[in-house]
Parts: sequence; structure tokens; C-alpha cells
Amino acid sequence: MKDILLGKKTPLPPRRAPEILCPLPRRRTAPESFGFDCWRDYELTWLDPKGKPQAAILEIAYPAATAFIIESKSMKLYLGSLANEPFADTTSLINTISKDLGQALQTEQIEIRLFSVTEPARDCWPDIEAINIDGLDIQTATYRPDPQLLQTYPDICHERLRSDLLMSFCPITHQPDWGSVIIEYRGPRLDHSALLKYIISYRQHEGFAESCCEAIYTDIMTRCRPEELTVTCLYTRRGGIDINPARSSHEISGQSVPRTSRQ
Repeated sequence: MKDILLGKKTPLPPRRAPEILCPLPRRRTAPESFGFDCWRDYELTWLDPKGKPQAAILEIAYPAATAFIIESKSMKLYLGSLANEPFADTTSLINTISKDLGQALQTEQIEIRLFSVTEPARDCWPDIEAINIDGLDIQTATYRPDPQLLQTYPDICHERLRSDLLMSFCPITHQPDWGSVIIEYRGPRLDHSALLKYIISYRQHEGFAESCCEAIYTDIMTRCRPEELTVTCLYTRRGGIDINPARSSHEISGQSVPRTSRQ
């Protein structure tokens, strides 16, 4: 495995550098789940055949079943290395990124979309229609993940819940990450106050975005036994890139990830 670049002074490669991509073994806690990891790069730039810079928002999604994830700094450096690389057209650009990431992740299942930087966000990504539970009046002092906090009621319901109070720390740099959680389920009704306490319990936890999402999914599935469950974590951007993992009890599309006002 390559040395992790996080926390190290690393210059931006002057030209395309797929070799800088650093795959890390994925540690799955919910092997029976479906899902994907979605990355958005808001600073993508490259050159057209005449040398004129181009810019777009890049969205990448690959399956949660891949054996590897990409270390975030190496992804930033790789995408940044395309700044002085000429491409015949956007199709060539997309194919190149797909090929480079596919080789690093050892998969051909990569979805890539480009969005114009002038296109309104509401026209690119779906709205979040969910019940926001952050206004609940709770008291808590638990800031390490504790699935025992989760509680349910016996009646069955189908609802989509949202919290913008997710916080965790990068296990390499120990820097904080902030995000929103969207939980859609069908099954025994979740106690909203208990769920909010559980989400807040990640406040001092160290974990990559992908592992945090997978742990939340696993804990709710194990503790609450829903018939269907989808957990999506929408992290705010760092270095121009946000990470949005999703885990589900059924197949879902990598093009279904919404975008919050913080992203």
C-alpha cells in the first residue's frame, strides 16, 4: 500500500498523475448492504485543445462493494493534476478520469457526471424532503458512538429524517468533518430524540466519512430492525471536494445524492 499523503507537504503534479491515487483497503461492517461513495469536486479545471482553461463541477460515484476507497488528499492532487492537461472534449476527460480511478479502485463500475459552474444547483441535484429533527429539545453528554441510544416504537411507519449535526474527526489528520445525515426507513418507528442523541454521539469519533456512514447504517439496522433502510451522509467540502457515502438495504443509484446549502 502506498504511503498516505494526508498531513504531508505534497506539491501539485504539473501534469496528469494517476499514479498519485492512493487506494486504501475498505473495512466493511455491513457486507450485505448496497450503496456507493459519491465525491464532488467543485474546482475541476483542464485545458481544451487550444490551451484555454475549462471549469466544471465533477461528480464521481463508485460502489460500496469495491475492495478499496481512495484516500482524499490523493484524490484532490490527482484531480488538480488535470489543470494543465489538454483534452479533446469532455467525453475524453470523463473517460480518462474513469479509467484512472477504475485502475486504482479495481472496478469498472464508476459513474461520472459534469455540471456547468453556471448552472443553478437546484437544477442539478434533488431537493431534500425530510423531517429535520435538530429542533428537538434534548439533553446529552454522550460524544462517542453508542448504538444503545437508539430506540423504537412498535408502530410501523415510513419516513425520511434529517440532521445537520453530524460531526466526526479524520483518523489521520485529526481535523473535524461536518455533515448532514439523511435516514429513510420503513419499519418500527424511530424515536426521533433518541436518534438525534445517537447522531450527536459521533462528535468526538475518529473515522473516515465512508466508515461513519456504514456504522450508522449498521447500528440502525441491527438495533432497530427496519424492513428497509437507506443512510446518506453529506459531508461539507474540504479542499474543494465533498464526500457523500450512502448505504442501503436495497439497490440505489449514485445519481440520487442531494446537495445541502453547506456544500
